[in-house]
Amino acid sequence: MRLAGKKRQQGAVLLLALIALVAMVIGALSMFRSLDSATGVAGNIGFRQQGVAVTDVGVEVAMNWLAGAADLENNHAGNGYYATHSFGLTDGDILTLNWDANALKLADQNGFQMWLVIHRLCNEIGPPTPGRCPESGNTINQESVKIGPGSLATGGISALYRITVRALGPRRSESIVQVITY
Repeated sequence: MRLAGKKRQQGAVLLLALIALVAMVIGALSMFRSLDSATGVAGNIGFRQQGVAVTDVGVEVAMNWLAGAADLENNHAGNGYYATHSFGLTDGDILTLNWDANALKLADQNGFQMWLVIHRLCNEIGPPTPGRCPESGNTINQESVKIGPGSLATGGISALYRITVRALGPRRSESIVQVITY
């Protein structure tokens, strides 16, 4: 039994629905890809920030070593300390340092491997003098300032020290932090 008013369907609506479905699938795939990229970028930023935060441990180790060192006029390679500003560097570039040979390897921190190196910013080994070391701007007068044991300043001018800490972490993240102190 056929209804007289009903016409035969042509399928045009089905074709339009399939085209719309394909467009929605392509849009969803591109949205997932951009979401994945954004998550990767956010993860990399997190690793970088964690690497910089971990280097604080290395800076503290170096500061404590400097405060307790008896002889800062000579190299102490086993502790990553050099009495000249350019030892182990090519053209003064820290990126040329052979970290395994010239730096002190510290214990791993939260999945990060760490090294530190301390350079006294002097041209030559020996006591800090105006011709040998740049002045820090703080001249120390032993008569007016009490200098206790473990002090970095020994009278005369105070030498400057550059502490460099390198941290290697997950996803090949690398952070290098430098601190200048006296």
